[in-house]
Amino acid sequence: MRPNLLHNLWHAVGLQFWDVIFRVLNQIEVVGAENRPQPGERGILILSNHVSAIDPFAIAATSMPFFSKVWWRAAAKVELFSIPIVKQILNSWGAIPVRRGTGDLQVIQRMVSLLPDCIMVAFPEGKRSVRGTLLPGRAGMGKVIYDARPKVIPIYLQGTDTLLPKGKILPLIGQTVRVYYGPPVDCSRFYAMPDSPAVSQKIVDEVMRAIGRLKDQAVTRTDPREGLSGSSSV
Repeated sequence: MRPNLLHNLWHAVGLQFWDVIFRVLNQIEVVGAENRPQPGERGILILSNHVSAIDPFAIAATSMPFFSKVWWRAAAKVELFSIPIVKQILNSWGAIPVRRGTGDLQVIQRMVSLLPDCIMVAFPEGKRSVRGTLLPGRAGMGKVIYDARPKVIPIYLQGTDTLLPKGKILPLIGQTVRVYYGPPVDCSRFYAMPDSPAVSQKIVDEVMRAIGRLKDQAVTRTDPREGLSGSSSV
């Protein structure tokens, strides 16, 4: 099922709000803009590092169209769905409840069933990294990739933990966030291997290496205005 007009209008309102947060009160820059999903594409899994509660919205603000023919979905911790108003908002955005730290087979199966017809955002580390270091990827995400065979786009987020530190409710102003979009991760060589937890782990490890390369690119930058192919302030 495609998002209808009311869904798109609601999503446009939300995107406009985040546009103010990221582009008016702060600055957001996209690196590797050519790697973002194209309008109408589906069967795409966007996987990112995770350092702040605002991370999903930084991704939405830099790649999600105001009016989309396909659903954009994101994994969200199941605890949020216990708050009635928050649950309604999350459901209206197509969020998927996830129990952190567990290999929830039902969630994996749901993600696999939804992926062919949507764009999905998830965080393979399974939780936020307090110090910004990349944590090991969870095998469950590798299993999703093995079963669904999506186009996997890696992302590295830089600065979202400064914009909205852990424990804070309101984002700061005057901060700079950079979103690094990498080329699709080729996981095809794993699909001929037997379906096993070990293979699933190898797949997610490959994704984490791609995110790590984007982090290296971010760390080695010296001048945000120079030497960046495919960079954009929008």
